[in-house]
Amino acid sequence: MDSTPDLPGKQTLDGNTLAGGVKRRSTHTRRNAAIILWLIGFMALVGASVTVSFHPAPWPLDLQTTITLQHLLLWPWLIPPIGWPSIVGDVLPSFIYPPVWFVALSLIGVVIWRRGGSPIPWFVTAIFLFLGTLLMGGLDQLIVLSVARPRPGPPLIHVYMPEPIPSFPSGHVEYAVVYYGFLLYLSLTKPVSQWRYRWLLIPFQLFAVLDILLIGFSRVYEGSHWLTDASAGYLSGALLLALLIVLYRWTLDRMTKWYEKRLAEKSAQNQQA
Repeated sequence: MDSTPDLPGKQTLDGNTLAGGVKRRSTHTRRNAAIILWLIGFMALVGASVTVSFHPAPWPLDLQTTITLQHLLLWPWLIPPIGWPSIVGDVLPSFIYPPVWFVALSLIGVVIWRRGGSPIPWFVTAIFLFLGTLLMGGLDQLIVLSVARPRPGPPLIHVYMPEPIPSFPSGHVEYAVVYYGFLLYLSLTKPVSQWRYRWLLIPFQLFAVLDILLIGFSRVYEGSHWLTDASAGYLSGALLLALLIVLYRWTLDRMTKWYEKRLAEKSAQNQQA
């Protein structure tokens, strides 16, 4: 006879409970690791910004990288694709995309709501695409104006299109990482990945990946930024993208629960009436 006294929770120590505990610990560990990595990246960005603000002149690696890239013998047909990421990330296009997404997704949400579905995912996505991109632009300008690093210029290198805005970090690179990175994330979420016609998104996904990868090369090759500017743009963009995704998932979860609770309360009131 087993004389061991029954302990609270003793009967719950089965395979499912143990697996659930391991899963929770694993999730907690990954979350803590992600937070630590984000903080390390943030401190690196702050440190780089302070260093560049005190030493704004191009570093030897910056100058040598730009000279090397501009002396590459590229095929003529390859030059337009390299410059395309810079064009689509210019100020005017980057201000047009967010309102268009906001209006389009909001209208889809209204249609879904009129058909009895939940409009919350569409509205939340529309708001984050709009406000998230604007927030990114505001933070970028804050860093750019605080560091105030001069743009690259002749006679050290050739500048294809001079720009008056300070150089550090690259706003084009940051915008591409945040904007296209967030759209890529949305295209890989469960509702979209289960869509019957998800294969239609493959060309866009490839374009987004290529844009993110080529934008840094494009900005340095055109003489618009130094290598350290582009690198800081990738870092700041990744930090903002991670923060945007976390806030998006948190908001979507809370708003979905609120909407479902509201529907349940409304249904209960109708039954009582």
